[in-house]
Amino acid sequence: MPPRVRNRLLLVVLLVVAGCLAYMKHRHIGPVPVGRGAESDAPSALSQWPWANAGRDEPHRGVSHWRTRTGDGTALDLLRFDFSVNPELRLELYDQDEDDATPFDNQVDFWSRGVGQVTRHLNRNGRGRVIAAWNGLFFSNEPGERDRRWARHVAPVVLNGKAHYNVGNHRWTFGVQYRDGKPAFKTLHLPDKGTLEREFAFGAGGAQCLIREGAPLQLQPPPRPGDKPLPRPVPSTPREAGHIPDVDHIRTSRTSMGWSRDQQQFYLLIVKEPDSEVGSALALRGRIPVVGGWTVADLQRFWLSMRVWGAVNIDGGDVTQTVYLREDGGYEMVPPRWATPEPRLTFSPEFRKAPGGGTLMYFYVREAPG
Repeated sequence: MPPRVRNRLLLVVLLVVAGCLAYMKHRHIGPVPVGRGAESDAPSALSQWPWANAGRDEPHRGVSHWRTRTGDGTALDLLRFDFSVNPELRLELYDQDEDDATPFDNQVDFWSRGVGQVTRHLNRNGRGRVIAAWNGLFFSNEPGERDRRWARHVAPVVLNGKAHYNVGNHRWTFGVQYRDGKPAFKTLHLPDKGTLEREFAFGAGGAQCLIREGAPLQLQPPPRPGDKPLPRPVPSTPREAGHIPDVDHIRTSRTSMGWSRDQQQFYLLIVKEPDSEVGSALALRGRIPVVGGWTVADLQRFWLSMRVWGAVNIDGGDVTQTVYLREDGGYEMVPPRWATPEPRLTFSPEFRKAPGGGTLMYFYVREAPG
C-alpha cells in the first residue's frame, strides 16, 4: 500500500476511534454488533403496527401489554394504559433529587437506584401501587468521589406543579396536567417557567416530539459519509422534533411514549437491542450495517401507524429500563444494558438483588388509592 494511502487510512481510523472514545466516556462499553444488519435509513423490523404474532396479556385493570421479538434479536414491549377503563391510573414523574440527602441541589448519586429500587421506594410512600415505571429524560452524568456517579439536569423538571432547575432548556417539554382527575398529555416547545407551572403537573424538558396533533414533525436526515455531527445542543424550532447528533440515527434501545386524541389512551414503547449503545454508535460512524435496535425515524414510523395524537422520544440506549406489574403481583423488568447484560428479569415487589444502573428521573403510572 502506498505510504500516502496508508497514512490517510490511518487518519480515518484514528478519527473514528477518537470520536467513539469521547462518546464512550459516559456510557457503558459493550460489544460491537456483528452479522448481517440493516442500513441506518432502512426501516427496522416491526416498526409498523400491528405486530404479527405478538403475545398479549392484561396484567391489571385498564392495562394491556404486547410483547414480541424481531429476527435480529430486538425485544419489543408495548404497554397501553386506558384511563377510561381505570380512571384511578395516574402518570407522574419522580426525580431522584427531590428527596435525597440534599434535595433540589441539582446533584444526585444516581447509579445505585435503578428502576427496581425506585419502584420499591414509590410503593412505600402511600400514594398507591406502581403499575409500571421507566427511565425519564436526558441528563448529564459524570464520575464522582469514591465510586459515586453524579447526575445533573440539562432542562427544567416540573413536580407537583412546581418547576425546578434553571439550567437552560432544550427541544420540547413533555408532561401531563390533571383537570377534574382526568389527564391531559402535551408537549410544548421551550416553555418558560410560568408556562411550565401553569401547563404541567409533572413534566420534563429535553424531549424529542415525534408526533404533535396527529402530524409528524421534521427529523434530521441520516448523515452522509464524511458529514461531521452538529455541535450540541442543536437549536430546534416548533416544526422540528429536535435533532440530537448520533442519537437520532443509531440503531439502539429506545424508550418512547404516545397518547390518543381523547387523552384516554396512553402508550409506553420499550425497544431493547441485543447489543450495546456504543456498539451501535461505532457501527453508525463506521458505516457498518447494524444488528438490532431502532432509530428515531423508526419510532416516528411506528407511532404514525398507530394513529396517535402525540408521541415523544426520551432517553434511551443503555439507560432504557422499565418494570411493569404482573398478574401474579410480581414485576417484570427490562433492565438497563449499562448495568447488566440480562435481557429480562422478574422480581417480587421487594426487588431483592435488582440491578442498579439508574437514571436521574423516572416516569411511572400508579393506581391512586380509593
